[in-house]
Amino acid sequence: MYNIAVDIGGTNIKAAVINKQLEITDYKKIDTPDNQSVFIIDEVYRLIAQLIEKHQLSDPPIGISSAGVVDSDLGEIVYTGPTIQNFDGTNFKKALADLSSDITVHNDVDAALLGELSFHDYQEDTIFCLTLGTGIGGAFYHAQLGVYGGERHRANEIGYLLYRASDNKTFEQRASTSALKQLMAAHGFEHGTDVPKLFDAAKAGDSKAEAILEEWSEYVAEGIAQLQIIYDPGLILIGGGISSQGENLIRYIEPKLNQFLPPNYGHARLQTTQTKNNAALFGAISKG
Repeated sequence: MYNIAVDIGGTNIKAAVINKQLEITDYKKIDTPDNQSVFIIDEVYRLIAQLIEKHQLSDPPIGISSAGVVDSDLGEIVYTGPTIQNFDGTNFKKALADLSSDITVHNDVDAALLGELSFHDYQEDTIFCLTLGTGIGGAFYHAQLGVYGGERHRANEIGYLLYRASDNKTFEQRASTSALKQLMAAHGFEHGTDVPKLFDAAKAGDSKAEAILEEWSEYVAEGIAQLQIIYDPGLILIGGGISSQGENLIRYIEPKLNQFLPPNYGHARLQTTQTKNNAALFGAISKG
């Protein structure tokens, strides 16, 4: 059996054919349209229809991973804020009904966590995953309950935490990868906004690179400390493109957590995700 998975982000839309061994047998990626002159739902339909025709599939299960607040029961985007224009109310189950009778729709961070759990067994029963990218997203998993989305599907929208009137910024506006790039530009880092080169330079002893990462990671640690207090998870996973830094990322964040927690409070194990770029595609087809 083959599944079709689609991952919709603010920058790209990825689509893949995935077999029952969880192997990608075909893959396409396009730029995310502006959703004004060209609509996302039309491009998603086109991509899926092309894959169905190319591989001669009949009523394949389809999984959608999307940015925004998702009502998985309805298969609808219920809130996106400023992330993607004109996206609220987009209903994938209705729009794709003539392509498949089996359509699953997940929030993109929920999908990324489900994709991670498809490939890696963790001993902890409760896991919080946050993704650091253009913004910051969150997902919470309980071994007995699965992914928890909240009464109105708005749980774990952690990017909105820690708003301060003094700088008019939220957690994601200080601690996302986009915010890190802004710091790099403000400090005049010699390699512009090349994040991997920032980590390389810091590892080589560049004092400016180290100072940028020390400042940014403190903002990240402050947010993670709030998650520890609210959820008390057994494991905190950090995803997003920057997670490829692995322990080189964790070593900046973990030592700062305790300064935002009560004395001797303790915190969950912290690590980066192991499934990289395509985790949300695999999670999109999960029924978890």
